[in-house]
Amino acid sequence: MPTTTPHPYPFTDFQRALENLERATDDPEDTYVLLTGPTGVGKTQTLQALQERRDRCRDRILYFPNSQRLGASGLLRVTAAKHRVPPSRSHAETFDHLVRVLRDSPQRLLLWFDEAHDLPEETLHEARSLAEADLGGTSNIQVLLCGLPILRGQLKEHPSLWRRIVVREEITGLLADEVAPFLEHHHGPDLLKRMSKKAMAVLFEHSRGAPGVLLPMVRAILRRSPNSGKIEPERVDEIVQDWDLR
Repeated sequence: MPTTTPHPYPFTDFQRALENLERATDDPEDTYVLLTGPTGVGKTQTLQALQERRDRCRDRILYFPNSQRLGASGLLRVTAAKHRVPPSRSHAETFDHLVRVLRDSPQRLLLWFDEAHDLPEETLHEARSLAEADLGGTSNIQVLLCGLPILRGQLKEHPSLWRRIVVREEITGLLADEVAPFLEHHHGPDLLKRMSKKAMAVLFEHSRGAPGVLLPMVRAILRRSPNSGKIEPERVDEIVQDWDLR
């Protein structure tokens, strides 16, 4: 899992999504969970916070950060290796052996696919096969798909799967009045003394409330404003527009 801010600022959208995902992860009937949002709004950080809340004795998380490079055979190979299932002569034999091991495991397997809008069709099919292989009861596997908003449209092309995704969370980012406390959380109170509400409004407009966009913008502004004086809204706008073009 990528390393981010140890204690992320709990803005409204982040906190809501995290709490709903935690409830879904606790529910054995939620085999599939969806988290979407634009670039930079904090999806991966939400997964990191969710991971920290899980009981490692009860859950085993396999996190795949780059779904585009994960093929079906790779998913099976990694999952089997994590459960000490030796490779068999055929894909089908390895799959059957793994399903038996997962069925008897005291841990629930959580398969987390980040950038899932790039997940190959064959890999999604393999994940579904693992999650739905046991017809005898509640699945011991949960699949969490995390990606850009286009992922929702892609999943709707699989109606039988889309209907089973009860928990469909979306993060849109910070609210306008959360920009100041968010920046104070990351940069301390001195920054707020240098920027007016109008300057904060300019930042919000350019970043569209995405924390992952807002923070590098602020770093660019601070590098070009070396003194400790006020940073005027016009200067903020000028620096950000120039930074966007680079």
